Amino acid sequence: MAYLFNITLFLALSTALLVLALRPAWQEWRHPTDVRPLLVEPNYTSSIDHFADEFRAIALTPSNAADMAQSQQFDTVAANFNAWDWAHARRPLIALASVQLGKGTHCPQAVFVTGSFDGAEDTRLCNLLVQGNMRLGANSAVTGWAHADGVMHLESGCTALRRISSSIAVQMDKECCFERVHAPVVRMGISPTVQPARTEMPLILGNFGDLRGAINQTATLTLVRGDCILPAGRLYHGSLIVTGRLFIGERTEIRGAVKARAGAIVGPQVRIEGALVSEKQIQILEQASILGPVISETVILIGAHCRLGMPLLPTTVSAQSILAEAGSIVHGTVWARDLGVVWST
Repeated sequence: MAYLFNITLFLALSTALLVLALRPAWQEWRHPTDVRPLLVEPNYTSSIDHFADEFRAIALTPSNAADMAQSQQFDTVAANFNAWDWAHARRPLIALASVQLGKGTHCPQAVFVTGSFDGAEDTRLCNLLVQGNMRLGANSAVTGWAHADGVMHLESGCTALRRISSSIAVQMDKECCFERVHAPVVRMGISPTVQPARTEMPLILGNFGDLRGAINQTATLTLVRGDCILPAGRLYHGSLIVTGRLFIGERTEIRGAVKARAGAIVGPQVRIEGALVSEKQIQILEQASILGPVISETVILIGAHCRLGMPLLPTTVSAQSILAEAGSIVHGTVWARDLGVVWST
């Protein structure tokens, strides 16, 4: 009897544990709760204008905007927008004409503008989609995302610590702070000096295999153990990997990609046709041009009059922190995971 009792007790306990384990699955099957769309955070979408596109799909035309305002999904901004109470908006706002603000405005709701948007100094916005040009006055801020179908201009001291994008160009003046920017042309401020003329001199053909510590991995790839210095005025064909620190002399041209583990200094007027990647700091001096992606695990310093990417070949510049001197231009995406700053000497 004791044997049968133990077996019965064991089966009962096993059944109880099995029921407890399968109960959530049974409840989910009978009453599903995961059918709702997942919330997509701004940091986890591959397209920088994803949220602008979502907003645009909802309120693309004035007639749709009016219909949604009538159904109380949106509020329509009055024609006298300077008298509108932006700060106490309870729903997303739609402006059916261009907006020009005469004073600093704080708005906690998303704003859709069918024309252009001209914000005064000290304007603070959450999310903004503009079908025309967009300008924010000095010391303004975008706390969420902003997209302009036209040109986006952030005046000095503006902050955009999420996402901003434009279908044409983004202009950020000095002392602007940013996180993720995307446009066919991203202008880092206005250069305080006239761009000097490039030094035009014939280049001397160089060979990575002649470098100290060089090891030819393939016909087009060379590995250098330790630090590496590329002389000025050379032309190299192929790609280079440096286990130490890399310095590229003035006007040198590399028709390939470059990787340096301990950091890289790109001299003035250097041209790299491939990518530039480093675990440590990358410093790009004035008038240098890099066509491929520029990626660092720490800091990227971009000098004046540098050009990264091309209009027909957009690129990506990514680092934990990015400091860009006024006058530099990037075609594509600039992503500072912690903070990016436009500065002027």
